[in-house]
Amino acid sequence: MIILQNFLDFLIPPRCLMCNHIVLDAGQVCGHCFKQLHFIELPYCRLCARPFASQDEAGKKDICLDCDTSYVPWQHCRAAFVYNEGFKKLIMPLKYGDQQKSLQFLSYFMYRSAQDLIAKADYIMPVPLHKKRLRYRKYNQSALLAWQLGRKGNIRVLPMGLMRIKETIVLGHLSKKERRVLLQNAFIVHPKYKQYLENKRIILVDDVMTTGSTMAECVETLLKAGAKHIDIIAAAKVS
Repeated sequence: MIILQNFLDFLIPPRCLMCNHIVLDAGQVCGHCFKQLHFIELPYCRLCARPFASQDEAGKKDICLDCDTSYVPWQHCRAAFVYNEGFKKLIMPLKYGDQQKSLQFLSYFMYRSAQDLIAKADYIMPVPLHKKRLRYRKYNQSALLAWQLGRKGNIRVLPMGLMRIKETIVLGHLSKKERRVLLQNAFIVHPKYKQYLENKRIILVDDVMTTGSTMAECVETLLKAGAKHIDIIAAAKVS
């Protein structure tokens, strides 16, 4: 297999996920592009993963001002990357371009950032897409990331545990309050999976966490269905 892979790499050299330059191994980024990625390391807010400039800024609670003054229905949040121009080169082809080459790279760092949370979880669930958007995109990138994390942590994934029954407009330009209003009653727990949630620890997976409004609506839906403890894992956090 190694000889065959080396031969294939000779014929079709692996390319950087971000700039398409030749790299040593498939599914990786070159040194120049790697420097464009901002990895989230301690200290960071334990509720939204926003990085702190120092431990003094984090304080004793490790909670940012926004989370400290807002209702947050989950217990912990982890994200591997800060959402910046470099990260966009990784996520846009996966999200909109029908390209899945970055899945292993993204899920590796997501798992690294939240391995302790995954080890305690009963199930992993992705933030769902509405069926119309799923039909257009062909797949749910959050579900693909959830599958990868489930394999790495040997945790069962419930890809259809949550369903998005309300179609909404693109939320990118809306405020946190406007998003929450639009997302009310947008999600339900699939009746088939409700029995699995009672008193369980669930990890909810998404590609990008912006204001947390979508996550909050999903988490509240899971809590109402009987889940006991919810943690969040995202590939990136918008700072």
